[in-house]
Amino acid sequence: MSKKIFWVALIVMMLSLAACGTAATTTAPTEMPPAATDTSAPAATMAPTEAATAAAAATATSEPTITPAANAIQIQFWHGQSGFQGQVLNNLVNQFNETHPDIFVTATFQGTYSDLYKKVTAAIAGGTPPDLAVAYQNDVANYIASDAVIPLDSLMNDPQIGFSSADMQDIYPAFIDHYPQANNQVYSLAFMRSMEVMYYNNDMLKAAGITQPPATWDDFMTACAAVSKAPDTYCYEMNTDASRFANWVWSRGGDMLNADGKTVAFNSQAGLDTLNFLSQLFQKQYAIVIAKAYQDQTDFSLGKIAFAFGSTAGLPYYKTAIDQAGVVKDWGIAPGPHTTANPVVDAYGPSVTIFKTTTEKERAAFTFLKWLMDTGPNSTWVEATSYFPARQSTKASMTDFINANPLYGQAFDWLQYGKQEPTVAAWNPIRGFLADALTAIANNTATPQDALNTAEQKANAALAGQ
Repeated sequence: MSKKIFWVALIVMMLSLAACGTAATTTAPTEMPPAATDTSAPAATMAPTEAATAAAAATATSEPTITPAANAIQIQFWHGQSGFQGQVLNNLVNQFNETHPDIFVTATFQGTYSDLYKKVTAAIAGGTPPDLAVAYQNDVANYIASDAVIPLDSLMNDPQIGFSSADMQDIYPAFIDHYPQANNQVYSLAFMRSMEVMYYNNDMLKAAGITQPPATWDDFMTACAAVSKAPDTYCYEMNTDASRFANWVWSRGGDMLNADGKTVAFNSQAGLDTLNFLSQLFQKQYAIVIAKAYQDQTDFSLGKIAFAFGSTAGLPYYKTAIDQAGVVKDWGIAPGPHTTANPVVDAYGPSVTIFKTTTEKERAAFTFLKWLMDTGPNSTWVEATSYFPARQSTKASMTDFINANPLYGQAFDWLQYGKQEPTVAAWNPIRGFLADALTAIANNTATPQDALNTAEQKANAALAGQ
């Protein structure tokens, strides 16, 4: 049995055991849940568990399977992957070390992404940053402002260790992070992404005479009118998350920031149409706001709502909840409704950035990062975690996994429509301002235009002060 097959089999067994002991309303970590005050990342699709915390402590640092060669370049890699994800990542690190004797990587779990950011910031101040670290793009923007990380463009184009032209055509654009405040240079790359999709209850749609999930926002409103029966059944349960708003604005041809990244662009017709549409959903009692974390996932599994929007990383947990509830028989996912020619999906997730150390260490760190994005290691990672890989070609090596997980395979084809949220430091507080705007619409405490104006004013101030 090959190492890859062994580890995948082990991971599947672990997940199966976890599922057997988990209630329908409880999920296990896939994306690291941000702290309560951390708005830098999309809302997580699962609740943290005591088991995950214990597993994280047990897998805090990769356990080397070999002794580093005397002349090996020592690399420190900080990340936020806990539990079984941390174990998978550690196994990949060991695999890299075994096949690259001139480089030795030590991977260390640093807690939630908020914890990780705080520790990296402290390490930068102390002059002891890691060689590379997992980070959300707004955190990378802060590292850029501190002159602590390096642009990757020259390494990406290096004939010895960089990407070929064929590589660049193979990597999805949404996995390459450009930063407008740094002349649009690349400061981080991703080896994993999830995407925003629409979960739909086909039982409810078919009962209302609707034969396919809504492709436009007019179709969505029509479906909502047909399936909503307040106070027992609603069309949609909203999580007031900025990622929802961003995807809905993009789906109407708008954008979040202007090209220079210095001012917002969401106070536009696309932004206004988005909030007007939401206002109608709430006024007509077609929509409600989630009462607690992951309530939309629970209510979807119980057949109480027809639609939910969220990450593809939640697919295994939606399936577990639906199977355990035994209410919903026919369900699926689709890109969100859109008025653009093609759908738009929010491709989100953390990336990896490389810190200023020495030329030798920086090149070694990039070699490891590039390896994580390669087809073999990347397919091992995404098959275990339900993320998506950096390369289009990786799909060909995942036939068995895709056949066993057809919804994941269906979503794979939407990566070509991936779009990233802003890569600026101020995106963190801006996410909070947009969440406030969505809450105001749901509670009818502001008009759509007033909510946009308030969010724009606060967001532009944050952009000016970053």
